[in-house]
Order: sequence, then C-alpha cells, then structure tokens
Amino acid sequence: MGGNFSYDKNGRFYSSTTIYGYIKREGVTDSYKSLLAILNSQLFWWYLVNTGTVLANGYFRFMPHYTKPFPMPEIPQKTALMLEKLVDEILAEKTKDKNANTKKFEEKINDIVYDLYNLTTAEVEFIQKV
Repeated sequence: MGGNFSYDKNGRFYSSTTIYGYIKREGVTDSYKSLLAILNSQLFWWYLVNTGTVLANGYFRFMPHYTKPFPMPEIPQKTALMLEKLVDEILAEKTKDKNANTKKFEEKINDIVYDLYNLTTAEVEFIQKV
C-alpha cells in the first residue's frame, strides 16, 4: 500500500498489466530519481488516497488525470542530490535483496519532501495517519 513508481535506467521494462510512466517535458531539469522520490513519498500517497479511486481490497488506481494536479515543487540542487543519493541507497539495497528493509531511507525521503512543501508539524502528523 503506497506508491509503486520505479526507475528504469536501461529502458527495458516490460509489464503484462496496465502501467503508466512519465517522460519529463523539455526544459525540466529535475532528475528522474528526485521525481521518483517525490512520487513514492508518503505525501504523494496521501494525495492519491484522498483524490483517487479505491478498487477492491484497498488498492488505488493510478491514472494520469489523478496524478497531474499534484503540484511538483521547485527542487533546489542540494535537495535533489540528497534525494538522488537516498534513491540510490534504496536501489542498491533492493538489488542485493528485493525484500530489503529500506524504511530508514524512505523516512528520510519523506522528511525532505515535507520540507519541500513547507508542511507544518501538524500537517505532517495528519498525513502520517494514512
């Protein structure tokens, strides 16, 4: 239960089910890894839970028109590098063991994302209840 965005550095991903991907518009300088961190954050999941369609067993539908209104923040270069490093840590751990516990990295990403959106402590606590 949460975001399932992934990173395909080789362009060879194949799925037998409906999936969506994204390609950055020309002029977008944010890295795919920093965007991946935001799209897999607890804040983005909270947004989808509150705006998306619930399917059977508590699953949510990820469709472009559900994700498009989500405002993407300006990501300062230093912050982007921190997010990319954390994503790299998660990818390295998952490469070694697909069931690796990456919670500590995910929590750091969430904290950075909350800061990007200037959320208050009360707002963060509200979001974390999902």
